[in-house]
Amino acid sequence: MRYTSLRNRPKCFQAFTSLKVEEFEQLVTVLRGDWYLQREQRLKLSNPKRQRQPGAGRKLSLPLLEDQLLLVLVWSRLYPVYLVLEYLFSVDESTVSRTISNIQPLLQSKFILPQRLPKKKVRSLEELKRYLPPDIDLDDLLTDATEQVIPRPESKRKRKPYHSGKKRRFTLKTQITTTKQGLVIHVSETVGGRMHDYKLFQRSGLPELVPKDSRLYVDGGYQGIQKDFPALAVAIPFKRSRRKLELTHSEKIYNKKQRRVRIRVENTLARLKKYQVLSQTYRHSVQNYNPTFRFVANLVNFRMLQRLQSG
Repeated sequence: MRYTSLRNRPKCFQAFTSLKVEEFEQLVTVLRGDWYLQREQRLKLSNPKRQRQPGAGRKLSLPLLEDQLLLVLVWSRLYPVYLVLEYLFSVDESTVSRTISNIQPLLQSKFILPQRLPKKKVRSLEELKRYLPPDIDLDDLLTDATEQVIPRPESKRKRKPYHSGKKRRFTLKTQITTTKQGLVIHVSETVGGRMHDYKLFQRSGLPELVPKDSRLYVDGGYQGIQKDFPALAVAIPFKRSRRKLELTHSEKIYNKKQRRVRIRVENTLARLKKYQVLSQTYRHSVQNYNPTFRFVANLVNFRMLQRLQSG
């Protein structure tokens, strides 16, 4: 299977990659410069005294960026075993693994901070405001954590941090922050499922990044955030307790309004989980999970930005 043949079947192309052919071609255009630079740097690192020109020597099984990117998108969208990709693309399993390792870094931080200046790294959400498209704002931010199941660790010592009391399984947990429009602007580190959502929030560094005039929407699992971070403008639902068994009518109305806003971060998580690599049991190394999560988050952002521009 190659890009030149699959592009003639647009419905299959979108089902395999989640992108339209036009969006895929635009993504290739965005990544091509970084891809060439990555190849040159890899050759210099492997052999600093190399005198041959790039392209000389043994030819690659997948020499084109289009075919390499197609393989990685099919892997992330459908999450088949490498043996299936070996059969589909007529390459070795080692080539599949190497292609995924090379292409993923190109897209890990490309669209998390959209329209980043080439010579200046955006380091805060306050700076990010100046580079966002006009129809996307940071007035309301939405935060939530998501879990993904992993196989039970073989070592008993390593099982405890990954056992989720909520899921009753071994999981990985990652927190995302989105705008009202669903653009992912922050991805936390990935931790074991045993860690509480609020503890992950405290460790993520997000409280220091949120602009002063932005309102942060969280769910009931973030109890204590208003006490620990009084400078943050936080919208958190009222919760029943042993001392307060019933909510007042006004509190119920407030919770309902808050849910109508927070549903957008749930919709973004649903878009992320359409990629089976973030939905099925994650079979690969735990150390590779966060780069994979960021790769998919950037794909979702890319699709959204493209459709906002076309719309």
